[in-house]
Amino acid sequence: MLLLNPGRKDGRAGNLSGRSVFDIQFIAEEPEVIDEGEDAYLALRGRTMLGEYQEEFLAPLGYWSRVDYQRQWVEAARRLLAGAERTGFFTSAFQFWWIMWREGAAVYVHEQAMVEDSLIAPFDPADPYHQIGERYTVSEDGAEVSEWRLSVADIEEFVTRRASEYVPA
Repeated sequence: MLLLNPGRKDGRAGNLSGRSVFDIQFIAEEPEVIDEGEDAYLALRGRTMLGEYQEEFLAPLGYWSRVDYQRQWVEAARRLLAGAERTGFFTSAFQFWWIMWREGAAVYVHEQAMVEDSLIAPFDPADPYHQIGERYTVSEDGAEVSEWRLSVADIEEFVTRRASEYVPA
């Protein structure tokens, strides 16, 4: 199991230098043209942060806009805070997401591609969360999966910091 800050005895990602432990945001104001031969599209560059680990992503702007992604991120966080055991934060609408499982005060995180073979039931864009199965730590091939551990407080801090920016009143 890969933890963001394995040196901590509590296994949490850690809050270094006052930085946030969990964040997901766009880091570019203007979209980029992604040219894949005949299939060119616009995408916004973003970043997911889990403690010291950061990963950039390109969010396609076909199905969703910047605001749609940001609203979904806040919705996903609020679901977890309202008691849902599972949630997910899309970085590519209905294709890639960071899924989270809440177990008490701990939140476990995996990155997952949403491919047809992995769907639990027919996909419903109005309720994608039912696609999140039970938490697992070993893949079907027997390899340990990359997993990060956050806390519910980390998710609360994300909502406090981002909700008014992402979902203006």
